[in-house]
Amino acid sequence: MITLTKSDEVWTQDDYRLGHPNRLFHRTDGIDPDLELYADYVHVMSFDLGDDFYIPTDFIDGRNPENGRITLTVPMETVLKNTWNRIPDFVVHKEAQAEELPGKIFE
Repeated sequence: MITLTKSDEVWTQDDYRLGHPNRLFHRTDGIDPDLELYADYVHVMSFDLGDDFYIPTDFIDGRNPENGRITLTVPMETVLKNTWNRIPDFVVHKEAQAEELPGKIFE
């Protein structure tokens, strides 16, 4: 898995800035990517869009170490279509292990 920090920025494949990663959520059971039940999600806080996103880490393409830009493998349309701006049920029902990311959003 890619190392993420709070000062990184998450961008969609078609160059929309979603925001800054805040923490990771690890699903404790019921993982099945075929049913869109992914193992790990990154919680992204967006000040620009006024929303939070929960992006499955399966859709992270990479991280540029020079500028901390994290690029997704999907466009913004896919993020919205998959309702990744809603808190996943497994997080709501406390069936996840939360991992705080290092750093500060504005360093």
